[in-house]
Amino acid sequence: MISVPKTALPPTLYKYYPPERVDIIENLLIRFSAPSEFNDTFDTQQQLSTTLEVHPTPAQAVIAKAKSRLAQARFRDELGVFCLTAQPDNHLMWVNYARSHTGFVVGFRTDLPFFEADGRTLREVVYQSRPPLFDSTNEESACFYKSRAWEYEQEWRCVRRFSHTEDRLLEIEENLISEVIFGHHMELWNVARLACYIGLRNMTPAFFLSSPDHSQWRFVNKPKTVTPCEHCSGQGFLMENRD
Repeated sequence: MISVPKTALPPTLYKYYPPERVDIIENLLIRFSAPSEFNDTFDTQQQLSTTLEVHPTPAQAVIAKAKSRLAQARFRDELGVFCLTAQPDNHLMWVNYARSHTGFVVGFRTDLPFFEADGRTLREVVYQSRPPLFDSTNEESACFYKSRAWEYEQEWRCVRRFSHTEDRLLEIEENLISEVIFGHHMELWNVARLACYIGLRNMTPAFFLSSPDHSQWRFVNKPKTVTPCEHCSGQGFLMENRD
């Protein structure tokens, strides 16, 4: 049971990708990762509020701690998390998750059933100074609490459980993708690949180019029109400003 309260859902949530993940558009597959794969050591680690023994012996305390760690490890392996953000123009996110602006950002619509289908839950992450306490080691709500050190990410998470035999790559519909933002340093041939795959699938996302604004030390997303070049065999594209 997810006890994290619902908050107002933005119309679009975003995910930063390194350049090689152009296959997201090519194959229309996204992955729900296990928390143990994330770079935050404390991700989904749970602090228990109660123990079986009020005054356990040292041996009982060691056994209880070992059992708790094993249960948490199994629980974290079952979970699948698709991480998103409300921010499409965060410099640190571009650096950390889109390989220093050489990747791209995908905007996903939140008004479609995908994020609630098959037992999925979409919630905003809660940032606080200390981890919450839970009564058991399988509280899915633990996915939605993180240290304030990560607050700059403004993260949202879509979570569900997976069996050991289930594929964590899930197919998405073309219309789930509403925006594509090209990184400031994205190589032209990767831009061409994205434009080609989007054209082949007859997708109609809004295109943007992330550009530095030196007067404010920030990046802004400038609207663009991007079309594959008809004379380049999929190796070129045309980019123009969009009003």
